[in-house]
Amino acid sequence: MSDIAVRRVSDRRMLKTFVMFPWTSGIYDNDPAWVPPVISDQMKLFNPKKGYFFEIGEAEFFLAYQNGRPVGRITAQVNHLYEKRYDNHTGFFGFFEAVNSQELANALFDAAAEWLRKKGKTVMQGPHSFSIYDSVGFETEGAEIMPVVGLFHFAPYYKDLAEGYGFGKCIDWSCWLVRDIDDYAPYLKQVKEEFMKGQGITYETLKRGDMKRRAKEIHEIFDTAWEGNWGHLPLTDRQFNTFYEELKMVIIPELAIFAEDNGRTVGCCVSIADANPGLRILNGRLYPWRLLQALREVKKSRKIRTIIMGVLPEYRGRKIDDVFYLKTIETGVGMGFNQSDCSLIVETNVKMISALKALKAERYKTYRIYQQQI
Repeated sequence: MSDIAVRRVSDRRMLKTFVMFPWTSGIYDNDPAWVPPVISDQMKLFNPKKGYFFEIGEAEFFLAYQNGRPVGRITAQVNHLYEKRYDNHTGFFGFFEAVNSQELANALFDAAAEWLRKKGKTVMQGPHSFSIYDSVGFETEGAEIMPVVGLFHFAPYYKDLAEGYGFGKCIDWSCWLVRDIDDYAPYLKQVKEEFMKGQGITYETLKRGDMKRRAKEIHEIFDTAWEGNWGHLPLTDRQFNTFYEELKMVIIPELAIFAEDNGRTVGCCVSIADANPGLRILNGRLYPWRLLQALREVKKSRKIRTIIMGVLPEYRGRKIDDVFYLKTIETGVGMGFNQSDCSLIVETNVKMISALKALKAERYKTYRIYQQQI
């Protein structure tokens, strides 16, 4: 490629071009693994007045053009919460999309790196779009498989472009799947009951009228239980509310399980149906007729994804997390599900990976976060 020009997104028209690039570029034409994001959600996410990220960080958006035609995009961002907890020298890139050209990718990465250097950063890490609990990493394994709801698929050559620029591995996050869960249900029920003996813990499922109270508990448990996990940052109220507004539309009360000790909630596990096959039908737009088609497709889903699971530190080692897994599988089988997905799990979370392997879970997709000195 030649005559590549990288420009800062400076107005709403360019921002719309930035958002629509995955469609207009043709990168994902005929790619069955791509699930288009909802365009209106993306516009809100990138709006400094509405997007949660802009109360904790700063970001710049870049578009690459060739002969006046958009051919790539990238963001560069700094996260002030990350700076307070970890270090002041790391900045991030995200939302990378580009046609397959190393020269183009280099120009986009250079633009992000230059902006980050001006912010005093010496390391560029990514993709983070925007935080560690949003979309992270390029697929290094399983790129041909459609991800579960909440995760995204990227062009398989993106990892090659990153490595061609000089990025190296930072850390891997993986997706794990228990197949044919109904085969294990009778045995797992016995194991679950054995684990529960002498625990002194009761398990409750969500009641619709308790949604707001339970949401607050989920937020508190998540922030506490995930402390020490790689890259963990507590969710801001705005960030959690963004997640909550999406969750309340798809939550299955029977698969939202809470562990209680004398009325105190000490752990939670929330699973939802994999809606991505339905969301793919929307193609980014919430037209009523597409919504009806998508809902019909979601009802056919036989896969559940555990999106949040956590136990307060003082209650660890009592097999509460094991009971969560087993109750989720038992309930899921009763509701007609036959696959259970647990994603994403960071490679340093050895305890959770060991528990999943005991359930004969298989790793089927891996997302890699890269980093490089700048």
